[in-house]
Amino acid sequence: MINHFEGIKNQDSKSSIRLPNNIFRVLSKNIKNKNGSTNIQQVAFAYSYLISVGFLYKYAYYVDIDKGSYIQNSDIKELLGYSRGTKTIDRVIKKNGILDEIGLTTTTKEYPVRFIIDTEEQINKIPLREFVLIGDLNPDDVNYNVFKSIVKNRNYEIKEPLFLTTGCEKNDYGTLYSIERTHKITINEFMTFLIDDNLENIDLLIYGFLKSRCKGRIGNMISMPIYKIVSEIGIDKSSFYDHLSILKKKNYIKVNHKEWKRKGEHYKKMEANEYIWIGV
Repeated sequence: MINHFEGIKNQDSKSSIRLPNNIFRVLSKNIKNKNGSTNIQQVAFAYSYLISVGFLYKYAYYVDIDKGSYIQNSDIKELLGYSRGTKTIDRVIKKNGILDEIGLTTTTKEYPVRFIIDTEEQINKIPLREFVLIGDLNPDDVNYNVFKSIVKNRNYEIKEPLFLTTGCEKNDYGTLYSIERTHKITINEFMTFLIDDNLENIDLLIYGFLKSRCKGRIGNMISMPIYKIVSEIGIDKSSFYDHLSILKKKNYIKVNHKEWKRKGEHYKKMEANEYIWIGV
């Protein structure tokens, strides 16, 4: 089902979505193991999943008319490295699951079939993006019948990414129009992580986190102590460095590693490393 994302890229090679910068803290605090520790594998899956549904909804590509296919949760699970039948992560993405409960998504049968850009009407100087949903089409409309002929599952439900469309806070427009304190993931970046067998969801999670903190700063660089990074993401230190090493080898991220500083004979302090976002 990667063709849905290829279709988005072919439609507009500059396609992108924005996610709130606090998404990492929100996910790590809400996706826990039974012992109360953060389940980093599921956090990383959830982040990648939110990117997936963000693209599918924003570009109205849950149903690919050209390929005659529609994408379901089981397809997204497989794209993100899990078996279609894996049950352990269903608690995150099912109807009224974790992502629905914390208000990042909602489950609905009203999937978008197309979008319209209204350049004359704007929110925060961004043209209005209006979505035409399947329920907006007249059953006698030929387009309605085309979509229904493709979507065989009468109980077909999709995720609306509320963080994108309506926001997760009162009077918030969502990241379609409120781009402060957000970070952008492009379709090229996402496709790169999807296609490369040597990259995992955790790699994308760390890449997104560092981009959210570095992009836009002088030299796209920030100095951060390791304890703040692992605390916000919910990852242990050794795993973070393992996956950071992969991103460094790909030349997506650069790190200026700092040495221990000494003050007197019995004191030493580790200076925070400098992280530089380079990009895909």
